[in-house]
This record gives sequence, structure tokens and C-alpha cells, in this order.
Amino acid sequence: MKPLHSLTAPAVTQRADTGGGWPAWSAPLRESLRYNQPLAPFTTLKIGGPAEWYYPARTIAEFVMALNTARDAQVPTTLLGDGSNVLISDDGIRGLVIHNRCFAIARDGDAIYSEAGALLAALVERSRTEALTGLEFAAGIYGSVGGAVFGNAGAYGKSMQDVLVSVEVLTREGARRTVPTGEMGFAYRSSACAANGWTVLSCRVALRPGDGNAITSEVNRIISIRATKLPADLPSAGSYFKNIEEPTAEYGKIPAGKLLEQVDAKSLRVGNAGVYERHANVIVNLGGATASDILALAAEMKRRVRERFGIELQSEVRFLGEPPTT
Repeated sequence: MKPLHSLTAPAVTQRADTGGGWPAWSAPLRESLRYNQPLAPFTTLKIGGPAEWYYPARTIAEFVMALNTARDAQVPTTLLGDGSNVLISDDGIRGLVIHNRCFAIARDGDAIYSEAGALLAALVERSRTEALTGLEFAAGIYGSVGGAVFGNAGAYGKSMQDVLVSVEVLTREGARRTVPTGEMGFAYRSSACAANGWTVLSCRVALRPGDGNAITSEVNRIISIRATKLPADLPSAGSYFKNIEEPTAEYGKIPAGKLLEQVDAKSLRVGNAGVYERHANVIVNLGGATASDILALAAEMKRRVRERFGIELQSEVRFLGEPPTT
């Protein structure tokens, strides 16, 4: 694949109002549109090439407008949230990358409304400061609220489906729709969004009044547990593989990390990517790692588990962009 840096087009810092080299479809976006925008700084792995076209949407209206503009023009579109659960190709991403920068969070009775671009950590913090209980399980989980809804994020036997009241989505056809939780098709690390072509815009979570000190204590307890498993000083994407569903296991899941420990995954390194010394299901960027390094390391981890246990691990981290050519 020809690197995006070699294309002839306006520089990253050139504004749309110069009028040169912009595709016709970009007219509604030109105030903020950028070409060849580096994406690695927007990800927790700090890996990946540039976006061919990049648009930061700071309101839901801008986000919807950008999505509908790209759809109508049949421009390939990739959505980016806080970049915590993604691996971006070394060659970057063709078409338009829409970066969700919609961060509003507001209390609504005993519910909390959140736009999809807000961090899940910010939503947990708002529930804590409002002394509303029910979301403590999500403390310390990487990601945006939209990503958490899309993938039904959870821990300790609970997930987003347990607290959500409704989700506002943009349909495949470009219409805004409010979907009740019962129609979201939630399952382990999935929802009906992918199958239906829905994009999460916002949501409401229903919580209960609780004791502020007890909520704070529980949030801090869970964050401290996570701190022992995730690196504070090395870029990572959190848990790389999904746990294995097993009804007889604790919380109904076999931790992928336990299987990876048994195949000595912590000793593995490919290029500048390695397995974190404290958690066998976390891949870290040791400095200058490439997406190809990460993919090769993950493939070896999967191979070892497959050959030892006959289990095919499934990636929880999403790969965005063109697949490696070698």
C-alpha cells in the first residue's frame, strides 16, 4: 500500500479555507477537516499511521453531520473515540476518520445522561460525586462511553447492560433513534450496534442514591486492583483478548490471562512489543513498537493457547485501517 505521506494534498496544518486540493464531499466539514493527520497520539498504544482525512466532532450535531456527509458521498469512514481499545495500521487509515469529541455528562434525576465521546471514567466519577450507586464495577475501565455501550463493557460479573436505560443511535440510514436497553441485543462484549449498523450518540444510565463514602471506597478499591494489572508507564490497550465464556467458571468466564500465563506468554516479545510482566493478557509498547509487531506478538500468543488448550482466543482490541501487506 502506498504510504499516505506520499500523496499530494494539503498539509496537516493547512486550513480548509485555502480552497486548494479538497474533495467535493468535504465542503460541510472544511472548518475543522485535516489531511494526513497523525493518529498515534490519539491512541493509548501510541501506534499507527495517519488518517487520510480527519474530522474532530465536538457536538452531536457535528458528529451526525460528518457521518451523513461521508455516507452520502460513499466515503470510507472510521470512528475513533478515546483510542483505548484499538490498534491502528502502520499505513494509517484511508477515507475519513471522525473523532468523537462529544464529552457532555449531566444528571437527570437518578439517571445520568452522557454523550458517547465522554470517558467511561468520567461517567463513573460523576456518579461518585452525585452519590449514585450502580456503576462502580466500571471504575478503571479504559475507553469512551460510546465504546463501552457498543462493546457492553464490564467487570466482576456486571456490564453496561445492567445500568443502561436507553441508547441514542444513528441508524445505517442516517436517522437518530432512541433504543431501549431491551432492544440493544447485549451479549458478552457485544451489542446489536454492529449488526444493525448503529452508531452510539449518547445514553442514559439508571442508578440509585447511595452512601457517598461507600461508593468512593468501592471505586477506589477497584481502581487500586486494576492498577496492579495495567502499566502506568507503558502504552497499552488494556486486555488484548476476550475472556472465554464458561458458565461454570467464576463470573461465567475463564480469564484469557490465566491461559496465557500457563503458556509462558509473559516471556514473549516481538520487535518493540512485549507482554506486560504483571499481566499475561496485556500487550505493551516498549518504545517504537509498530502495529505489525503487535499483530505478530498477538498471533504467537493465540498459537500457544490454541496448541495447549484447543481454544481460539478472540481479540478484544479492534484493528483499524489497512491490514499488513507482509
